[in-house]
Amino acid sequence: MVDEYRLWVLPAVTGKGAPLFPELDQAVKLRLVKSTAFPSGILELVYAPADK
Repeated sequence: MVDEYRLWVLPAVTGKGAPLFPELDQAVKLRLVKSTAFPSGILELVYAPADK
């Protein structure tokens, strides 16, 4: 069981990129609970499972 996902988004161009998660059978519903923007352009995004 995962309590939250913390993603850091960096302002860089890397081409096609890679999937963050493998292909899933169904969508995972998440809600954004916190976001922080830093002067460098980096974003911290915190997601939690959405209420059912």
